[in-house]
Amino acid sequence: MITKSNILFIINPISGTGKQKIVEKLIEQHLNKEIFDYTIIYTQKAKHAIEISKNEVQNFDIIVAVGGDGTVNEIASAIIGTEKILAIIPTGSGNGLARHLKISTNIKNAIEIINNKKNKRIDTATVNDIHFLGTAGAGFDAHIGWKFATAKKRGFWSYLKITIKEYFNYDEANYTIIVDGEKSQQKALLITFANSNQYGNNAFISPNSVIDDGFLRIIILKKFPLIYSFAFAYKMFTKKFDTFKFVTVLKGKNITIHSPKKELHIDGEPYLLDTDLTIKINHKSLNILVP
Repeated sequence: MITKSNILFIINPISGTGKQKIVEKLIEQHLNKEIFDYTIIYTQKAKHAIEISKNEVQNFDIIVAVGGDGTVNEIASAIIGTEKILAIIPTGSGNGLARHLKISTNIKNAIEIINNKKNKRIDTATVNDIHFLGTAGAGFDAHIGWKFATAKKRGFWSYLKITIKEYFNYDEANYTIIVDGEKSQQKALLITFANSNQYGNNAFISPNSVIDDGFLRIIILKKFPLIYSFAFAYKMFTKKFDTFKFVTVLKGKNITIHSPKKELHIDGEPYLLDTDLTIKINHKSLNILVP
C-alpha cells in the first residue's frame, strides 16, 4: 500500500493574473489522489500565508504556494531550513522564481510537476534576516516596486509604464558595498542582489545566477542616456544583461551595504528598512519540487 503525502495548497485569491480562480477545480481534476491527501486554504489578508504556513508546517509534507513571488516568499519562510518541501503553482504578475526553475505557468502542467515529486535543494538568502528566494534590491527598482504595489493595474505593461514615467525623476545614489571583505564605493541607479536569474516575465537581471551554487550576484546599474534604452531592454530579455556597458556584476556570499535610500524590494514586495543592510546566502536551505 502506498503511503500518501499530506499536501497543503495555500491560494492567494487576489494575486496577479486571476488564474487562481480555477485552481481548486484543476487540483481536483489533475492531482494524483493515489499519492496525495490534500487540503486547500485561501489567504484572507496581507501576510496571511506566513501565518498559515507557520501554523500548518508540521501537519504537511508539501506546501504549495498558489500565487506570485510574494506568496511564494511568505510560504517558503516557514519551510527554509527544514525537510518540508515547497511547490509552486505560479499565478502572479511576474513569477520570477517559477520561471527560473522552469515551472510552467500553465496550472495543469504545474500540478503535473507536483505529481512527479522531483525534489531539488536550492539556496535562499536574507536581507537583515528577511528571507528572499529570487531577487532583492535597493534603488530604482525598489522605488518602482513601491509605485507598482499601489497601482490600479497589475501585469507587465503597467510595470513598464510606471518604470518609464519614474526614470526621468530618479537620481543615482552613492552606495558603500562590502562583498566578502572587499570594500567599494558605487554610484548606481539600482543594486540588485540576485539568487535567481530574473525579476519575472523573463526580464533576466542576472543571467548567470545559479540557484544552488552558494553565491549571490550583485548587479550594479548606473543611470544611462535614453539613447541606450533599446540596448538595455534587448540585453535584459536576451540573457545578456551582464554585458550592458552600464552594468557591473559582483559575486559573493556575505554582503553589507550602506544605502542612502530606505526603499527596498524583496521578491517583488516593497519594504522600508534601515540604510545599513546585511545580505547573506543560505546554501541549499530549501526543498522545492521542480520539473
